[in-house]
Amino acid sequence: MRDLPRRTITAAVYAVVVLVAVFAPPLLFAAVLILTGALGFVELVSLRRAGAPAIVEGVLLIAGCVSLYFLRTLGDPSGSLLITILAVWAADVAAYIVGSSFGKRKIAPTLSPGKTWEGTLAGFVAAAGVVLLAMAPTGIYVWAVLAALTIGPVAFAGDLLESWLKRRAGVKDSGTLLPGHGGVLDRIDSLLAAAPLVAALIVLTGRMG
Repeated sequence: MRDLPRRTITAAVYAVVVLVAVFAPPLLFAAVLILTGALGFVELVSLRRAGAPAIVEGVLLIAGCVSLYFLRTLGDPSGSLLITILAVWAADVAAYIVGSSFGKRKIAPTLSPGKTWEGTLAGFVAAAGVVLLAMAPTGIYVWAVLAALTIGPVAFAGDLLESWLKRRAGVKDSGTLLPGHGGVLDRIDSLLAAAPLVAALIVLTGRMG
């Protein structure tokens, strides 16, 4: 908790940058994605000793960035992109608050000792709530219902993958770029997993239907 002020400031700056990029022209958003992907790739190179987890994370980094850009092309601004980002953020915040306040049962003590069942389930509910509440005014499409059910677990899996990567590499954080949060991959791991899910659901259910 001593690191909370620094974490909060970093998270606020990160949130502003992301939201500005989401509402910016597609080319600027693409530039931010390319920069983010490059920074993530640099971190992966430094963690290459992790072996298989680094390869899987690399594939997810590419798929996640491509999917985020695809979601951006669906609107100006893109509602599906914004919903995906906000749902992942809600899951992270809810998991942290509930887990640190009430969490008792560890969900993955070997990979990520700080995660609890209580916090994780709260994150799932928060992510689902954001998706459904955001879609309610304009109508809840099939992809949104499916996303509400799955975005929390998939984002959590992305987080666990990065925890596995760091444990195999023998490091606490993927980098040091973001004070209080570690590296770029530490911040976007859940989003990289959630974006391909949402993109696939939209395509498979007939775009926005």
